[in-house]
Amino acid sequence: MRGIPTVLITVSPDASRQMRPPRALYPKGFNIGHSLGRPFQRELQKRVLRDALELLLGPPRPGEIIERAYPEYEKAEA
Repeated sequence: MRGIPTVLITVSPDASRQMRPPRALYPKGFNIGHSLGRPFQRELQKRVLRDALELLLGPPRPGEIIERAYPEYEKAEA
């Protein structure tokens, strides 16, 4: 392996796809500024971060963005 393995957490999957990051996670429906969740959503933030770090276990897939839904984020909006 060469270099430092990286993973991107994006709220703009279309723009990020053009950059072809080696690994990327899109928390579906998250707003700009809330890449890991809203303030004080500690458990959700940890979950998103763990999901992103888990992508480091697999091989790079440039341009592919893994999309995950986090219902806790959507519920907090209501």
